[in-house]
Amino acid sequence: MRLTPDIALGLAAQIPLSSHNAVNRLNDDSPVRTARAFTPKDLVEQPSVGTAIINPSGNLLFVPYSKWSFDTDTESHFLRIHSLDALNPRDVLHEISLAVAGEAFWYDDTTLVATVPNATDRTTSLYASYFSQDALHENVVTTLSEVGELVGVLPTDTAAYFRYSATSHTLVFTARVFPDGVLATAIEQERAWKERKDTARAYDGQSYIRFWNEYGGPMHSSLFSVSLDARGGKWQLSDTYVNLLKGTAHKVPSEDSMAPYARYDFDIWGSQVVYTTKDPEVSEAFHARKNVYLADLDGRSPPRELTTGAHGETSNPVFSSDGKLIAWLESASDKAFAEKNNVVLYNTRTNKHLTLLQDWDRSPGHIAFSPDSTLLYLTAPDMARVKVFAFPLYDTASDMAPVALTRNGAAAGLQPLPHGRLIYTHRTLTSPGNVILLSNIQGVASDSSAVVTDEITKLSTSALTAPHIYSGMEEFWFDGDARKIHGYVLKPRGWSPDAGDKAWPVALFIHGGPQGMSGDSWSVPFNPQVYSQRGYFVVAINPTGSTSFGQDYTDAIIGDWGGAPLRDIAKGFKHALKEYPEIDPKRAFAVGLSYGGYMINLLQGHARELGLEFAAFANMDGVFNAEYLAYTIDQLFFMRYNFLGWPWENKTSTYNAFSPHRFVQNWQTPQLTMHGDSDFRVPVTEGIATFHALQQRGVPSRLLIFDKEPHVFSNRHNVIIYYNEIFAWLERFADSKPNNVDS
Repeated sequence: MRLTPDIALGLAAQIPLSSHNAVNRLNDDSPVRTARAFTPKDLVEQPSVGTAIINPSGNLLFVPYSKWSFDTDTESHFLRIHSLDALNPRDVLHEISLAVAGEAFWYDDTTLVATVPNATDRTTSLYASYFSQDALHENVVTTLSEVGELVGVLPTDTAAYFRYSATSHTLVFTARVFPDGVLATAIEQERAWKERKDTARAYDGQSYIRFWNEYGGPMHSSLFSVSLDARGGKWQLSDTYVNLLKGTAHKVPSEDSMAPYARYDFDIWGSQVVYTTKDPEVSEAFHARKNVYLADLDGRSPPRELTTGAHGETSNPVFSSDGKLIAWLESASDKAFAEKNNVVLYNTRTNKHLTLLQDWDRSPGHIAFSPDSTLLYLTAPDMARVKVFAFPLYDTASDMAPVALTRNGAAAGLQPLPHGRLIYTHRTLTSPGNVILLSNIQGVASDSSAVVTDEITKLSTSALTAPHIYSGMEEFWFDGDARKIHGYVLKPRGWSPDAGDKAWPVALFIHGGPQGMSGDSWSVPFNPQVYSQRGYFVVAINPTGSTSFGQDYTDAIIGDWGGAPLRDIAKGFKHALKEYPEIDPKRAFAVGLSYGGYMINLLQGHARELGLEFAAFANMDGVFNAEYLAYTIDQLFFMRYNFLGWPWENKTSTYNAFSPHRFVQNWQTPQLTMHGDSDFRVPVTEGIATFHALQQRGVPSRLLIFDKEPHVFSNRHNVIIYYNEIFAWLERFADSKPNNVDS
């Protein structure tokens, strides 16, 4: 019942959009269809599609996905098998129903191994499913118990992120262990720890005291290898587990690596593993720096560091298919994760480094080699999208920039294939996720228009047919505080150019980060379609500090959290009101999550001086006292970086100027405040203080605290409550209900 967090405070060749003040009305003549509205319940019941994984030969793939039913309060998990050699790769050749959430990996071209954690005995069972050539033409659905053969059992249920090396017949995975690093006794030690008589926790400043929604304890995540072989027709899973990080103080994934991104903290090739981890010589909470290491899968020699110099964060280390090259993403300085990523190439034969794309004004988030190592595929935020790019490696000395292979949506989970093909997961404002096949990429350096796009899955599309989600994201640019600023509008369900003088309420959307963006992607906790379908115009602004518009655009927020971004939002909202006269300014609302919640609190103190009036606000997980947050946030370096120092170093400037609590005397707009009580990014006391300030001012206010919820709510029942509470609050302070709200 948990959803992956995708918005958080402090997480987040170009085809440019027109950069001018005029509105780009993409679907101006098409009324929004008025079929059944898309509701919060519909939102949480959409299938969640994971990363497709290719078999070694590149002709089969499996797609993990899950579906949750509100009526039965259960989540179902599946693996779909597709053949890329089929006449129609979209056809499902086989579907396996899993009893519980787990993972899977390819043992060979036709053997898929599923991992099933057992909560009762705290183990993980491995089951193999075989797909003969005859079976690959059967469109059937089976359960794992019907098709799976037990391979073996791991002595922990914390095993995750499985990789298999056919060369060395070795299975590699992560698991949580105690300081002794012994996997076989970790669960027993954990049980003893939880049953201890005292409840004290001791910290000496090297590790996180708490991160996201958990306190740090004696357990940490490590990398393990174990022999796995089926030669001779019999499965052999060794009971000797090699801790590849023993004696190093390394953690893989690091405490601050979160699913689904943690799966990219390491990669294997042959008998080696490359991984990234926090620098053990500095405090995790005070520094962003991560190092890259290379280790042997037999664990006989200590890991060797590959990073050099005063670098910052590293991520996504990956081998080329021949093992001659390793690439990873690296920021230049130890500041914060909003630093621009460059690509570092490491030659395993010569031990030489080469840094690429230092002059490219985009920050890659994921990389992968083409099978022939001639191209490097990347994802990077670009113009309110996350696009797939290709960069030729044979001419790294040229000034050529990566070439965009996609135009819209948000890409993730790159899986390169032979013959100029690539698989990835694609999400948009209208789709929670589908698997896409790109082909004909070979000549991309000269002509990206030749690239062919095919959908492999249609899970989310079929699920969204009935409500008729509106796809018209109308983008605009305006003169912001110091630069052209981007925004977009979603029109409400039922809107029509022939509606005459009909007026619509509007919700101003303020994204989190602040180094994040509002764009063409899907979100469960902050989904504009739910508002649009309810009958609201949605106006989303990407103020100073947002990503995807260049590093200067992003970096300009440092030391100016409540300056230019606030003025950008005000100017952008006024621009939208002018361009869309059908918006009713008397029914204007603003909603914000994380940094967006901080901005809601700041608007409380400054809206009227900016010439803005709102009927009501909704704040989710927002900041009240920036100075106090600098001492309580889990990642301490985040506030030091964004506010140009610690509060005691900076007593009269940024903290005083941009902390919402300094302007409570101006607060007067009705506000709903919501917070998770397990939020360790922006602790729940920030929400409580916000509510108390509103109450002290006599402002109509309501506080919702969600038990056991982190920063960004994940319990599906809570997500529905969250949206329903927002709508009830906004409509309480509207002169009339939105046009699409049933009486």
